[in-house]
Amino acid sequence: MAANLNNDISGATTGADEIMALRQEVTTLRSENRRLSMTLNLRNAYIRDKVNHLLNVMGTIPLREEELDEESIIELDPLGIIFDSFRHILGSLKTKNSQLQLLHDEMIAVFSASQVGIMVVDQEFRIISCNRRMKQQFFRELHNGEILGTCCKDIVCKGDVDDQLCAAKRILSGEKVASFKGWEVRGHIFDVEAAPIYDAAGAVKRIVLVYNEITDLKNSQKELEQLNVGLEQRVAERTALYREINKELESFCYSISHDLRAPLRHISGYSAILREEHSETLDQEGHDLLKRICIVGDKMGQMIDDLLRISRVSLTTMNFVQVDLSAIAQTTATMFCETDPARKVTIRISPGMTAKGDVTLLGLVIQNLIDNAWKYTANTGEAVIEVGRTIIKGSETFFVRDNGVGFDMAYRDKLFRIFERLHGQEFDGSGIGLATVQRIISRHRGEVWAEGAVGRGATIYFTLPASE
Repeated sequence: MAANLNNDISGATTGADEIMALRQEVTTLRSENRRLSMTLNLRNAYIRDKVNHLLNVMGTIPLREEELDEESIIELDPLGIIFDSFRHILGSLKTKNSQLQLLHDEMIAVFSASQVGIMVVDQEFRIISCNRRMKQQFFRELHNGEILGTCCKDIVCKGDVDDQLCAAKRILSGEKVASFKGWEVRGHIFDVEAAPIYDAAGAVKRIVLVYNEITDLKNSQKELEQLNVGLEQRVAERTALYREINKELESFCYSISHDLRAPLRHISGYSAILREEHSETLDQEGHDLLKRICIVGDKMGQMIDDLLRISRVSLTTMNFVQVDLSAIAQTTATMFCETDPARKVTIRISPGMTAKGDVTLLGLVIQNLIDNAWKYTANTGEAVIEVGRTIIKGSETFFVRDNGVGFDMAYRDKLFRIFERLHGQEFDGSGIGLATVQRIISRHRGEVWAEGAVGRGATIYFTLPASE
């Protein structure tokens, strides 16, 4: 029995030792577990930080919050994320490269097809590139190998150039754009423009020089100046010739007038003698013929006066001033009303009408037009004459309108011819009034025209460009 008790005690001691050993092992395992957990957390934090940093550098979307917790990060595939990001970046770079290539091709096409000379140099003025037009202007006899890398001063300027005349030097000195007008070299003339190309640091890397040849333009300008000088001389000669012709014409008109008036006076005198001293010997037919001779003689005298009057209009020296057309029209209308007080005519005159021209000649225009309207409203019950202005095709236009007999528009071209009349003897006149108006308006570089209808009146329009 004692032996059994000793065995039990010995077994109990052994079990206690095992329990202690197990406890020690559990403690060790827990400590190792904490160490591994801490290591895992540090590893996960490191992965999160490095992956997000790499994604940020590549410009892609960083990891979401749910992808960063302790459970999700175990399933995280950093290499897959990085691969997808690289694939996205490569696709974007491919698109950008295509766009850059297209832009590069467009620039090369513009560079090659440009009709002005273009050259690119570096900071040492060595030629980097040039287009076809530049080669034609300066490097016609050289190959590309002889052009590129050569100092532009040696091949373009043919020697040293003053700093103020060198566009490239001015760019290097800090100017944003440098230009020269009319730069001459080797018998050619150019307009030169220069602009810088900067590097990433903002320093001038290269300089673009543009040479636009204007030799033909300058030569044309010189030729035009010479032509203008010759033209002015010819104008002066023609003006002197016209003045001489005008003097001769004026003398001719007065001479013709005098030569015509002399026999006309004889005809009138002999007619008067026949009427006074031999009327008893003339029968009725003779009296009628004598009366016709007197009427024709008077008409011929009037025509001579009209010819002299219209010749003076063409020969008169013009003095341009500001003319009050409304005042002239009012004075002229008052004169007609006082001369023929039995007429009842309503006359409307727009106020403030002014124009630049010769006051005497424009007075004749207004007088002839109102006289014309006064004449052709003689048989109108309620005659109305209007003097006004309007805008036609953007130009200020003056007019004199009446409600008289009017005219057929088919014959309007005859209105302004000398001695042309569209109406019979029921209206006085020789057909010189509108012809005089036409000549005066032409001398003012204006236009005159008529509109009307039979029985509905007429309107005479005229412009005076010199007043604009």
